[in-house]
Amino acid sequence: MRTLPNSWFLFTLIVLALCLPSGPVYAEQQQTLELQRLLDQAKPGDRIVLQPGTYEGPITINKSLTLQSAEPTGEVIVRNSSEKPAITLKADRITIAGLRIVDEAIKESASILVLGNRSVLDRLQIRTGAHGIEAKDAHEGSVNRTTIEWAVDDVRMAEKGNGIDLFNAHRWRMTNNTIREVHDGIYMENSDEALVAGNVIERSRYGIHCMYTKRTVIQHNEGKLNVTGAMVMAAEQVVVTGNTFSKQSENVNSQGVLLYDAHETMVSDNKIDGNRVGLYVEQSTANRVERNQVGYNFVGIQLLESSENTITSNQFLGNVTDAQARDSDNNTIASNYWDSFRGIDTNGDGNSEISYAINPFFQGLTRKRAAFQLFFQSPGMVFLEGLYQTERIRWTTDSSPLMRPHANFIQTGQRVDKLKTGLTGLLLIACASLLFYKMRRQKI
Repeated sequence: MRTLPNSWFLFTLIVLALCLPSGPVYAEQQQTLELQRLLDQAKPGDRIVLQPGTYEGPITINKSLTLQSAEPTGEVIVRNSSEKPAITLKADRITIAGLRIVDEAIKESASILVLGNRSVLDRLQIRTGAHGIEAKDAHEGSVNRTTIEWAVDDVRMAEKGNGIDLFNAHRWRMTNNTIREVHDGIYMENSDEALVAGNVIERSRYGIHCMYTKRTVIQHNEGKLNVTGAMVMAAEQVVVTGNTFSKQSENVNSQGVLLYDAHETMVSDNKIDGNRVGLYVEQSTANRVERNQVGYNFVGIQLLESSENTITSNQFLGNVTDAQARDSDNNTIASNYWDSFRGIDTNGDGNSEISYAINPFFQGLTRKRAAFQLFFQSPGMVFLEGLYQTERIRWTTDSSPLMRPHANFIQTGQRVDKLKTGLTGLLLIACASLLFYKMRRQKI
């Protein structure tokens, strides 16, 4: 019987190996190949699984594949000290999951730069001195369950990068992420139909920032201790619903939700409390503001040079000033609850027959003399505002304000506040009684 030559045997093995489906490629911690070389040698569609350890960047992925950590065995770190991005995605359909990115150099390039379509970034931990994730001309990507934190101390907010930065990147989904201490948490410019849902953004400038976008959906996010919770600017058909924006008050320009040059936008069912201004609307038209709980802000809502907006069924409770308006005509404002207003309901329908007019005196005065903002709600200013009645027919007015807040707002808002107030009162009484008792003992 004739035997196959050795060369023919080797050729057969190679053909069989090429025909077999490719499985995960495992990179050991003490790998003999550099990570970049391993990526270069991988085939499209491969799944590269990194064992716990530290891998040096920068790396570039230029083919469709998956790069992930071996779970749940430990932490996989990609460390980068260069001026380049720690990870650059140049191809479509790349997935990165479960990695920790340490990229703390202050620089122009982002920690992760996405240039391909349909990228998936999942369960990442990013410490950055630049933009955390930047996508340019790349569409239909997603960022999920990722934490992005600014890594460098003593840097002014204006000099920081954004958490997620999209430019001409349409139909992205950014869900369930946590972003802290960056410039803008999620920034979208010329990027339409994005979904921003379930994110927590803290101690940044604008938590969520839309610029020149259409049909962006911002829902069920939490923004706190930012300069502004959500900024919708030069945008159309944006939906802002079911979010919580609180404690944006440390800056003179702080707002819960800011609409500037925004049109056909829906702002509904949000909880906006403890901000300098709850809702700020300027040079904006054809928007709907409905069913929001606006409480305990310095100013509940400000309208400036805005028209044809519909503002209805909102609850304004515990604000220092419920509303301010200037040069804002032809708005439909009705059926809101203003706790500072006392109306008369003669037919029992729950709405006052007396309208609630928003006095423009303070807004007009501070427009001409900005320094007069120091007298906000001072007794003298309140007295002068009460005397001002010029052109009352042109004042922004709620035509039929509610006599009492909606039941769900009473349950979720007032009950908690009454409980806090009651406990605080009991504590003060206990302290006063103890102090009185000690003073009496000393006299005896």
